[in-house]
Amino acid sequence: MSFFVRQLVQFFSIACAAALLGGCQTASLLDSNSTGSSSPGTTSIDGPLSDDEAVSIALANNHGFQELLSDLDISEAERIQASQLTNPTLAVLFPLGPKQLEFSSKFPVEALWLRPEREAAAKLNTDAVIHRLEQDGLNLSRDVKIACTDLRLAERRVELTKADAELLERLAKLADARLKAGDISELELNSAEADSLRGRIDRERAHGDVTAAREKLRNLLGLSLSESAAALSLSPAPQLKPLREDDDALVQRALAARPDLRAAEVAIESEGRRVGLAKKEIWALTAVFDANGDASNFEAGPGLELALPIFHQNQGARALADARFRKATHRYAALRDQIAMEVRQASARYRQATKNHQSLRDELLPALEQGIEQAERAWSGGEVPYLFVLEASRRVQEGRAREVEAEATSQQAAAELERSLGSPLTSGK
Repeated sequence: MSFFVRQLVQFFSIACAAALLGGCQTASLLDSNSTGSSSPGTTSIDGPLSDDEAVSIALANNHGFQELLSDLDISEAERIQASQLTNPTLAVLFPLGPKQLEFSSKFPVEALWLRPEREAAAKLNTDAVIHRLEQDGLNLSRDVKIACTDLRLAERRVELTKADAELLERLAKLADARLKAGDISELELNSAEADSLRGRIDRERAHGDVTAAREKLRNLLGLSLSESAAALSLSPAPQLKPLREDDDALVQRALAARPDLRAAEVAIESEGRRVGLAKKEIWALTAVFDANGDASNFEAGPGLELALPIFHQNQGARALADARFRKATHRYAALRDQIAMEVRQASARYRQATKNHQSLRDELLPALEQGIEQAERAWSGGEVPYLFVLEASRRVQEGRAREVEAEATSQQAAAELERSLGSPLTSGK
């Protein structure tokens, strides 16, 4: 049973995460799970990974997520325990002297009508665990997608810092030539050489950032010790979809889709059943069968044993159940507020990030590239020195770096918004 439930949760988690990222790899991952070919540390990676493929691998291999799945085994064990009837007891008093042989057997009969209630409460707890694990799967998909974006950004920075370092080196050489010609001071040369040194340092640091980003992604995929994932590479980032819904509509969508909110709802129902159980457990009724006798006489007969609720009426258990029920209701209300806050914050970041990226890509970069074309034409006509062209080139490099970072910020904001919604972004009507 626990194996079946575990597989069911993995199916829901993978399906939700794959839906967030385009969702074409769900079936293949489930097939690999059913055959055991995707056990941690054994996944083979051929070619660049897309975001949805990376998420699928993480859901199958990430050890932290597998640890969370163990909560299913715990909840299933609690359900089994709740469904068990209390074993009857047998007491034997041996004859000694004139005393007769006696024995009695007792069975708590209240367990017969309390068992369905206990089992139902435990079943609801298992359902809540399943929904929480679905949310954990969405959280993991968000982390993986952000890690993919970080790796792409680090790789793009390597290219940009390389070009920037080459440009700054050319500027330093030009400054040295101008110093020898007497056109600039030694202070200006020192500044150009310092910029060239900074460019080389940034280029070396960019290579280290790629290694760090790749290792973080490998860890999330559960492949830190896999040699086949040492040269992990990614396919281009998915195209972002425009966000046409207003914040109120997004909040309502999240309230309808978030698995953790469903888990909170189920928890309220489960704790409500436990409140009823605590009241019914005031009365403890036991069936008794008693017998005694000797070689010449034997007596046997049934009876009932009732625990009289004189000194307490199970107030402790009832108070505890009431407190847990109130906590579950407050947790549900707090989670609704938290979801609304997360969606509005993520929506604002996404809208601003995509707007910034679009402005940089469609306005700033074309203007900078037009400026360098004008500078090159002016230099070709002898109107400006070559230094003017190099300065324009540096401004273009800086603009491209800002555009790359803005694109990465947009991708990260999209991943966070999808996780907050519990569903993929859509283009709207």
